[in-house]
Amino acid sequence: MKRIKTFKELLKYSAKTGAGYVIIIIIKNCFSSILPLLDIFGLGAVIDALETGKSKEEIFRIIFIYLALNFAILMFQSLFVYLQNKALRKATNKVQYEYMKDGITVDYHWAQDGSILDMKNKSMGAHPAFVFDHIGEFLGYIVKFVGIFYIFSVLSPFFIFIIVITSSLSILLIFKGRKITYDHENEKIEENRRLEYLYSLMTKYEYAKEIRINNLKNIVLRKNNAVLNRKMQKIRNYVKKYLKIESLSIMIAVVQSFLMYSWFSYSVYNGQITIAEYTMLLGAVTLLTSILISFFDKFSLIDRMLSKMDVFLNYKNWIADHNKTYRSNELPKAGIDQKNIAIEFENVSFKYPGTEQLVLNCLNFTIHQGEVVGLVGLNGSGKSTIVKLITRLYTPTSGRILLNGIDIQTIPISEYLKCAGPVLQDFCVFAYSMKENIIFDMPEDSARLNESIERSGLKSKVESLEHGIDTMLYKELDENGVEFSGGEGQKLALARALYKDPGILILDEPTSSLDPIAEYNMYSNMYNLSKGKTTIFISHRLSSTRFCDRILVLKDGAIVEEGNHDELMAAR
Repeated sequence: MKRIKTFKELLKYSAKTGAGYVIIIIIKNCFSSILPLLDIFGLGAVIDALETGKSKEEIFRIIFIYLALNFAILMFQSLFVYLQNKALRKATNKVQYEYMKDGITVDYHWAQDGSILDMKNKSMGAHPAFVFDHIGEFLGYIVKFVGIFYIFSVLSPFFIFIIVITSSLSILLIFKGRKITYDHENEKIEENRRLEYLYSLMTKYEYAKEIRINNLKNIVLRKNNAVLNRKMQKIRNYVKKYLKIESLSIMIAVVQSFLMYSWFSYSVYNGQITIAEYTMLLGAVTLLTSILISFFDKFSLIDRMLSKMDVFLNYKNWIADHNKTYRSNELPKAGIDQKNIAIEFENVSFKYPGTEQLVLNCLNFTIHQGEVVGLVGLNGSGKSTIVKLITRLYTPTSGRILLNGIDIQTIPISEYLKCAGPVLQDFCVFAYSMKENIIFDMPEDSARLNESIERSGLKSKVESLEHGIDTMLYKELDENGVEFSGGEGQKLALARALYKDPGILILDEPTSSLDPIAEYNMYSNMYNLSKGKTTIFISHRLSSTRFCDRILVLKDGAIVEEGNHDELMAAR
């Protein structure tokens, strides 16, 4: 019953991601299965014509009909192979898009969780659209089996029992061998993931500088060799087990061939069958052997893939249960005044998923519309966690965050993020043009773009480039791409936030990658940057928050001091 339910789910997902591919697979395999049966009947008919002394014209007519049918089936088969490849590309694109969407929409904490990545990799091997490739072949075997059964029922009904007995033993070994292979593939997943990561460390540009200046070559190679050794040991164990199964299968095949030739030769010798029928039976037995073994082999594979389908369904159900933030887009719009933003933390506590220690403990504070508030504290005090909560990368463990008096968890995330312009300390610059990095999918406004570039301090950099704002960044997609320094990247991240023109500006250590002159210029210009906007400025230095209207000093996830710069300095 469980497999039937799983099969129904398979049909549902297959229809959604590759219905055309499934239909083409079934038709193509039906045509493919007719061809070997045609070869058996065609060869038997020609030999029978020769043996019974038919005229040359009749013999050539039989050969012509056989070749014409063969040609027609091969042409149809080639057509459906083309259609299959075309449909497969479409289905593959849909599947790739589906997994990309999962990666983007899953709640932030789980985006790089190792166990979830393993579940994702396992589920890829059993996506419903591709299980039907095997089901199509399975249906083709049934068509062949019907044709072969007809031949045996007419010419030699008894021998089918011998074939079934010997093939059954081979089938049991196939089940065992497939089980060993399946277990082995699952055992290698962790090592493969670690090797992929180590390969990226050794080949990606972003790690090249760190590896060289810290002389990390030996430690990376040592870790790589350790993982390779573990993987190779698992492979050696697998090969030993599999070779035993393969040896037994070969022995059974030899015994089967001996019985086949002995029985059919005896039947010809006694006049029970003709030479033509002998030839047909040899072809039929050979095909039947491959059908029986491949039939149950494919049945075993489909059963395991349906078992993997459970992994796929578990993965999809897990994703559906862990994309709460993305699904908030289904909520009705809150109608926020995006230019007049106030934020309030109401008894907010937070601990990271899977941990017990509170990072923030019962925080209560309000940031009024147009107010510039500094968050100051040592590393680990909770500053960046507050940013992650405000940007809804995480959800409070308890308490509420209010935006203009509305619980932010009740606001669609797409509407909410239009209000916020974060400049993160660990900002990201993408390998596209400068313009794309700034405006993303927002409508292009040349005046606002130029203003954002100037206010962020990027103007002189843009003017120095041959292609200006259309210059490609980095070399992953364009060999002429320009490499940005950390400071230039931070300015670009600021330009991105300014172009968005948000109601609340969030600056998380915005000068951490800037040189002293650029840092001084940014602080001098901070009033203009934050003018009219609710602004949160994060720093570990009290001296860099002079321009703030109010400063909250954090320690161990709690507010321990509050006031403007002069008040806090006077209290020390």
